[in-house]
Amino acid sequence: MITPEFREEVEKGLGAVVIFAGSGSDEAHIDKIAKGLINYKIPFEVRVFSAHKQVEEFVPVMREYDALKGPFAYGAVAGLTDVLSGLGSFISNRPFITCSPDPINMSALNNPPGSSNVYTARPENFARFIAQMFSYINPAYAAKLNAERIAKIESLRLDDERLRTKYAQREVLA
Repeated sequence: MITPEFREEVEKGLGAVVIFAGSGSDEAHIDKIAKGLINYKIPFEVRVFSAHKQVEEFVPVMREYDALKGPFAYGAVAGLTDVLSGLGSFISNRPFITCSPDPINMSALNNPPGSSNVYTARPENFARFIAQMFSYINPAYAAKLNAERIAKIESLRLDDERLRTKYAQREVLA
């Protein structure tokens, strides 16, 4: 069930992610996450399982992924009552990151004890979190994160100079 290409990527030991979506209706949200993963060059696979309707199928697939040798995390993209992240984070010892297509998904934030998913509301932060999590073993992720940080600081410095200059001339506001 796991593609040979993904298995090979995981076994390189540089960090990867399996995204479980609750249904195909989450595709637009997954697209946003995938763009970020591609930007960081993070290997990933996307699977669709309804934790409400396919528990018998979901658990063995998670066990198959868990048997892979190498660092990776899981992601959950499920809306409304997000059982996927709670169930997945209870079953697996691997990190489980939830990024719901709902604005703020309280069910993903309030999983019971023993379900230890983390939550990011912004799909653009999902890939960044994965890169941070594996940056200690993957120098390419660390370099990308550092380059982004430097670019952001430079942008803020330019904004600072521009706005200081603009507002130093008080008559601009008159």
